Amino acid sequence: MTVKQLIESLSKIQDQNITVMVRGYEGGVDDIIIGNAIDNNTAAIPAIVNVALNVNDEWYYARHEVHNFDHEYKGREIVNAIIL
Repeated sequence: MTVKQLIESLSKIQDQNITVMVRGYEGGVDDIIIGNAIDNNTAAIPAIVNVALNVNDEWYYARHEVHNFDHEYKGREIVNAIIL
């Protein structure tokens, strides 16, 4: 999903003051923290990171991995991304 697609999707929600959350690691939900902001009242700019696509096959891992260049992902597509 691109930023544009996300904005278009979220703009369809009538109540623009609704809270947005993410799934927790083993259960529950968490507030979204953008750009490593500690204070949720602070508007932070999301950090752009390199992500290697489709590197994990195990069901318990997410499909993609942040690419920090200490591990080679030969033949894998690397894209710029923000993580919410």
